[in-house]
Amino acid sequence: MSDILSPGIDLCIDNAIATITLNIPERHNSLDVDNIDQFLQHLNSIDNNPDLRVLIITGAGDKTFCAGAALNQLGSGNFDGDKFTEIPDQISTLKIPSICAFNGSAYGGGTEIGVACDFRIGIKPMRLFVPPARIGLCYPVNGIERYVNTLGLSTTKRLLLASEDFYGPELLNIGYLTHLVERDELLATTQQLAERMAGYAPLALQAMKQVCNQVANGCYLREEAQEIAEACNSSEDLQEGFLAMAEKRPPLFKGK
Repeated sequence: MSDILSPGIDLCIDNAIATITLNIPERHNSLDVDNIDQFLQHLNSIDNNPDLRVLIITGAGDKTFCAGAALNQLGSGNFDGDKFTEIPDQISTLKIPSICAFNGSAYGGGTEIGVACDFRIGIKPMRLFVPPARIGLCYPVNGIERYVNTLGLSTTKRLLLASEDFYGPELLNIGYLTHLVERDELLATTQQLAERMAGYAPLALQAMKQVCNQVANGCYLREEAQEIAEACNSSEDLQEGFLAMAEKRPPLFKGK
């Protein structure tokens, strides 16, 4: 296991699983410019590490996962919301699967970090809302696109235009959360999902994620998608998978 501890943003690597923790609970894990740069550096490091197979993103403390951009800097004009959306932009393009484990509530850009992840595991007491309409701000355009592509038009309008408050069970019902658990089950549920995917063939996961995202984002080209699938299906990992089934043993996938 290795750890990279930055002021506010922590990166822990445990075998094939990377975990980014927003560790600024005293200000509800809101991110300033320095934190955003640290976050992006960690994402770059993860994307360039061929040994990693799953990313977990979570927060420190028991109240808030992330309150979005630090409002003191946002209000002073030191940076705008477009800077913050570089984080979900980069998360959404990661090759490996990502899991957002909500240790608490999410507000503003913190909700978009979750939307950018492939899986969102929430806890029943959590609350979520997106406040730009309440303060006269238009949410960044690429973020609006991400909400619509992931959650649909009606739910996006409830989040952004009506700025509704949502709580755990309803977040599961509207499709924002993929899993909903008790607080004391969050760590185990997240770890079990991460370990399960880390044990699967990485090329298969990456290929299917890429095709799914192309379809969702309206940039799907069947011929290109077929090439992605065929590259996966001609891999050494597939042969290992068949051999492991025949020999009744766990497969040892190498990403080749």
